[in-house]
Amino acid sequence: MTTHDTTDTGSPGSLHLAHTGYVVRNMAAAIKRFEADGAELLLGPTDDPIQRVACALLALPGDVHLELVAPLGDDSPVQSRLARGGGLDHICYYADNLQTEIAREIAAGAVLVCPPTYAVTFARHITFVHRRSGLVVEFMTRHTTTP
Repeated sequence: MTTHDTTDTGSPGSLHLAHTGYVVRNMAAAIKRFEADGAELLLGPTDDPIQRVACALLALPGDVHLELVAPLGDDSPVQSRLARGGGLDHICYYADNLQTEIAREIAAGAVLVCPPTYAVTFARHITFVHRRSGLVVEFMTRHTTTP
């Protein structure tokens, strides 16, 4: 595994795509499959007991980042996504201020799915909203934080 800096280089105040989230049942098998297609493992896999998931970050050819998310137990929040077959789940943007993004999304009709919480794999705080269009959006702090 190569270590890569995943710090956002976007300009402050702008949203910059961090990754696309993909829910899988078996982390090891999913990593192997994506690596066979030329992906490079950047981070993880790491167990996140706070979110009850295991996460890994891959760079796909073309420098597209894909987060693989697998459940850690039957009470994992991604179990419902797996029940529908898993797969593409969310997009994630870097953000300067999570509370600002939450307020902006709620004002536009989104529903807060997960209040700000610490993400072990990325060492940053994250939050999730569900837009009226059906899209789940994650916002992640631009720089590392502490729990």
